[in-house]
Amino acid sequence: MALMGHTFRHVFHLARLVRTTARGDHEYSEPEPHPCRYQGTTKRVVTTDGDERLAEALMYCSVEVRPDDRVFPPGVDPADEDAGKQPLHVVPQLDLGCNVDHYEVYL
Repeated sequence: MALMGHTFRHVFHLARLVRTTARGDHEYSEPEPHPCRYQGTTKRVVTTDGDERLAEALMYCSVEVRPDDRVFPPGVDPADEDAGKQPLHVVPQLDLGCNVDHYEVYL
């Protein structure tokens, strides 16, 4: 259990990137529910490809989220493929034993 695990009162859905087709289309797994803490925020972040973007939300979770995955924030229907967001920036946070405790996901 993450140190912050008791604050995970929301549920988000995560669809993992399975493969990219020859045409460049992405195929994702079925969205799976995971607990999180979700809060709206406005913060300027540097994305994984080096661009500077404005994040609209910050999500804390104990499951690893990769830059190519699709995240369906709390309150969003995971059946709506257009509602999923690609993470702008993912930061693993370490506990006192230098193990990954949780992830900060900027959307």
